Amino acid sequence: MKLLLILSIREQIRKPIYSGFFLSLIMFGMFYSSSVFSEDLKVLQDCESCHTEQASEFQESVHYINRTGVQAGCNNCHAGQKHKNGKKTSKVVKKKRLDMAISEWKRFKANNSKECKTCHSAMNMDFAKQEPRSVERHEDSFNKGKTSCIQCHKGISHHLPSGWKAIAKKLDLH
Repeated sequence: MKLLLILSIREQIRKPIYSGFFLSLIMFGMFYSSSVFSEDLKVLQDCESCHTEQASEFQESVHYINRTGVQAGCNNCHAGQKHKNGKKTSKVVKKKRLDMAISEWKRFKANNSKECKTCHSAMNMDFAKQEPRSVERHEDSFNKGKTSCIQCHKGISHHLPSGWKAIAKKLDLH
C-alpha cells in the first residue's frame, strides 16, 4: 500500500514537469518560427519596395502559399543578389523583365539550380504522386544527368515575360 502511495505521488510530480517541458518546447517553436517568418516577411517587404510586380506575383505562387504551409522567401532563390554596385536601384526597376528573367535562368543553369535543391530533392520525389508526363520527363533528365530544375520549371514563382520562349530556346535555356 505504501509503495502504491509513493508511486502515485511520483506520478503527480512528473505530470507538471512533463507538461512544463512540452509547453516550453512548444513556446520555443512558436517563438523561433515567428522570428524566422518575420525575417522572411521583412526581406519580402525590402524587395517589394522596388520589385512590386514580382513581389505581387510571388505572393500568388505555390512557393508563397501552399497546402503544406512551407514558404520560401525572396532570399531563398535570390540569396546574395547584389544590385548595381551593391546598392538598391531607384524605386522603379530599370532592367527589362525579360532581361532579368534570362539573367536568373542563366545563373540557375550555371549553378545546377542549387537554390531549388536546398528544399527539393530528386531522391525524395514521389513519382506516384506526379503526372505520368512529369515522371517520364524527370526520369529522362536524371538519366541524362540534366538536373538543372530551371530548364523546365520557369514561371513557378513569377509570371513568364512576353517573348520568353524564343529567347530561351535561342540561348539553350529551354
